[in-house]
Amino acid sequence: MFDDASEILVHAGAHCSGAEVFQRFLGANRSALWASGYDLAYPGRCGASGGRFDCAYPEPRHQGAEIDGFVTSVAACLAEIRPQGRGLILSEHDLAGRMANLLGGRFYPAAATRAEVLGRALGRPVDRLVVTVRSYDALFLAAWRRFALDRLMEPFSEYVPAMAGFTGGWVEVVEGLRNGLGARQVVILPTRTEPLELLSHIAPRARLSDPVLPGATPMITDSAIAMIQRHYRQGARFAPGQRDRLLAFHARQPQALREHGFAGLQLADLRGRFVADLDTLARMPGVEVVGSVLPAMAAE
Repeated sequence: MFDDASEILVHAGAHCSGAEVFQRFLGANRSALWASGYDLAYPGRCGASGGRFDCAYPEPRHQGAEIDGFVTSVAACLAEIRPQGRGLILSEHDLAGRMANLLGGRFYPAAATRAEVLGRALGRPVDRLVVTVRSYDALFLAAWRRFALDRLMEPFSEYVPAMAGFTGGWVEVVEGLRNGLGARQVVILPTRTEPLELLSHIAPRARLSDPVLPGATPMITDSAIAMIQRHYRQGARFAPGQRDRLLAFHARQPQALREHGFAGLQLADLRGRFVADLDTLARMPGVEVVGSVLPAMAAE
């Protein structure tokens, strides 16, 4: 349990939104953040001791199970962190749920339950919750691309019908996260944000005099995905570092106009729904949507 004197700040980054880069940034600046009054935790990726416990969060397959056991597992991994009068920055790339649900058109169905587990493990309301969101069409395509980096996948068009008619959405996810964590303040970032700016939204009082910035990750291009999928279809494996070199090579090559994968009406509906949901979120008490949705859509 964390006492009321300890400020708890939670970053719930959506998939393919730069959450992993931000976590590397936090790790590289751990000493400076500690000196600035903040401890770090990474549920879903590593606990206080570096051990994984992403399996401690409930998913749909656990429906009907008592969540007390999940709470105990998460609390045990946070047991080493008991800041007295200090801040805790908790960055979670999987808090809303697993990315695989997106492929079937299920928009983070376990978000509320997973947030409740973390909230009960912390033992007190969260002071600030920062959620990075992405437009639905961009998130669905990016999720498929991430899976296509690691395994042989059916063409994206095979997943489009389920994604275009997906259930849930950002309104339900943010409500579930806010209620499960008892978050006193919620900040919504409608586009990918660089680590230093993201830190300023999560912990405005944090000061880093000489921050260490993570290296840029190669852009995932259509041509790289096509080459990687051809590699998998031939039953081949990548040697260590080979895939990253392939991504970096194709990122430097001219690219044809990217195909989005959704038909015109589907794309318009997905983007319209994203705009409407951001407007709904902005009207919620205690929720702040940073910036305008139009630059966010243009960035996608």
